[in-house]
Amino acid sequence: MNPKNIKAAFKMRSQMKEIQKKLKQSTITETDKSGEISVTIDGTFKIKEIKLNVTDMDQSRVKRLENNIQSTINKAIEKSQKSANSQLGSITDLLGM
Repeated sequence: MNPKNIKAAFKMRSQMKEIQKKLKQSTITETDKSGEISVTIDGTFKIKEIKLNVTDMDQSRVKRLENNIQSTINKAIEKSQKSANSQLGSITDLLGM
């Protein structure tokens, strides 16, 4: 591989790490039209918080549901990312990265 390409690849990798760091620090919150469900995610698609605004249910049960939903969705996203990374791995192998 050409030394210029190697240098450019390392620079791009460094820039990507910096962008990932910034994305982890950013958050976006979305609430449904009824105001009953609120979800906060970071820039890496990791769910940081789920809030259920349900008044007719025991609040300890609501909190448990919020945590279980958050954990389940994050696990699904993580599995999806691993699958995508393994498929993309063949491309990086071809590039010699």
